[in-house]
Amino acid sequence: MTTELNTVTPDDAVIELFSPPQPADPFPLYDVLMETDRVYRSPSLGLWAVTGYAESAAILRANTTRNGPRAASTMRPDWAEHEALRMYLNALITLDPPDHSRVRGLAGRVFTPAAVRALGPSIERLMRRHLDDMVELAQGGAPVDLITSLASPFPVAVISEMLGVPDEDGMHFYHVANNWSRVWAGGYYSEEDLTRADAAALELREYFDGILDERRRSPREDLLSTLVREGDNARLSPEETMSLATFLFVAGFETTTSLISAGLISLLDHPDQLELWRRDASVTPTAVEELLRFNTPITAASRVMKEDTALGDQIVPAGNLVVALLAAANRDPRQFTDPGRLDLTRSEGANLAFSAGPHFCMGGNLARLEASVLFPAFLERFSSIEVVGTPTRRDAIGLNGYEELQVVLGT
Repeated sequence: MTTELNTVTPDDAVIELFSPPQPADPFPLYDVLMETDRVYRSPSLGLWAVTGYAESAAILRANTTRNGPRAASTMRPDWAEHEALRMYLNALITLDPPDHSRVRGLAGRVFTPAAVRALGPSIERLMRRHLDDMVELAQGGAPVDLITSLASPFPVAVISEMLGVPDEDGMHFYHVANNWSRVWAGGYYSEEDLTRADAAALELREYFDGILDERRRSPREDLLSTLVREGDNARLSPEETMSLATFLFVAGFETTTSLISAGLISLLDHPDQLELWRRDASVTPTAVEELLRFNTPITAASRVMKEDTALGDQIVPAGNLVVALLAAANRDPRQFTDPGRLDLTRSEGANLAFSAGPHFCMGGNLARLEASVLFPAFLERFSSIEVVGTPTRRDAIGLNGYEELQVVLGT
């Protein structure tokens, strides 16, 4: 921001938070809002910004809302002319009941906890392969980009193997999908972002239409084949099945990539906690949850009220947009003791990193499993980790993490 934080009004904070690019450090802005009102209405933008944990959880679990990004996307008069928005509006993340219940029920029969647990050996194997590659790249003290060598290819390889996407296609469509996801913030993107997203959505559509048609003709032992079979049995349209397959692919790596990169930065900023995990792998379950709390991968979720609703000390009128700032809620001092401190042994209840209620993230268990396997092995394999230069953060509204993170690794 161009002004000192002690002169920033709550409305200034909201405008800054929702104006691309995303602030590198949004937490001082969250603090301004939380100190003013945990449910704050911006007179400039007309939305309600929610920073409190209890209030955010309540709005996510409410059954009197519509999906905010969906509502925002359809407010564009030309939304139907954009491939990215048309495909996004068929994605599970934006659907409202009854379509959401119907499609999520099918997804739940495909992307089951048992299917995730069964991936354990594959995740271990793929993790070791990528760490071996990093050892080779790091020889002689050469800087290694953590994003391109580990944080993106590892989770992409996992979800690709799980779905049945050929290994050689996975990373290409990771980059394509990242361009599509720039419009997922529900209106907080540039026209240039939308142009890139349209081209990406068209390429994704053509690819997944083709691979799903191939699975209809020749089923395999993979989740895409299961998805096709279950989708046809549930009478999903080909469009709905394609959108669900595409969403599951993106959801399978998006949060994990952010968790790995932002999580490592947090550990390096708190060397006592890094050394604790290096010495004692038994802290892994709480450590992963703490990294999710401390650096929430998806920083916000929005809803539109279908009726007047009491939220905190406010009454939010029907038709108003409410944005639950999940990253702020996960550092709410009413919920978490000394929330600005990274504590890998913390155990103070669930965080909201994967949202809550009907839109609770289906990929959460997969991201947790991948992080639980990766971080202890990474810390064991590399005796020293040093960031080189200034990491490049993702600038899309609502998405945490890094585009580039150069590190020097000691083995």
